[in-house]
Amino acid sequence: MSDISTRWYRPGTVPATELSELATMFAEVADDFVPPLTSRAGTTQSELREQSPGTPVSDRYLKEMLRQDLFMTWHKGRPAGFLSFRTDHHDSRYADLCPCLYVSTIAIRRRHRRHGIARSLYRELFDLPAHLPPWVVLRTWSTNHSHLELLRHLGFDGIIRLRDDRAPGVDTVYLAAKRSAYANPSPR
Repeated sequence: MSDISTRWYRPGTVPATELSELATMFAEVADDFVPPLTSRAGTTQSELREQSPGTPVSDRYLKEMLRQDLFMTWHKGRPAGFLSFRTDHHDSRYADLCPCLYVSTIAIRRRHRRHGIARSLYRELFDLPAHLPPWVVLRTWSTNHSHLELLRHLGFDGIIRLRDDRAPGVDTVYLAAKRSAYANPSPR
């Protein structure tokens, strides 16, 4: 893991150099999401059905990400991924876990995948100061199999499933994990 380094930026503090690198990474991975990040109005948008072709590309999602806490990761000195999160998130659907840390986005550049970078980003999240909320909540889509496998390995459990929320046969899945539980993850 010594090939991986991560920096934590508080809302609105990403320096210009890193901002340029983040924008480049964002552009590279935006279409890997269902729906693409550039077709979304923001990081907690509830309507996630695919937009029709020709929907204008937007930078609203990236701008909203920059108003959140953000980890950026480098692999062998090259920008490799990022994770944006809210530190005091509330949602009535899982109010018993709130306030929580809400992961709005995690993305790894294709050439850096399968190098432990996503795992490293989640480790950073679980190792945040104890005064921050104990629960981590996120959502992903049901066909994002490699991410779901990693999340289960890290101790995340499904808490909500919205059937056909993103497209026919593509559900939105909400998962949660308690940060204190991460101290002893199950062996792979």
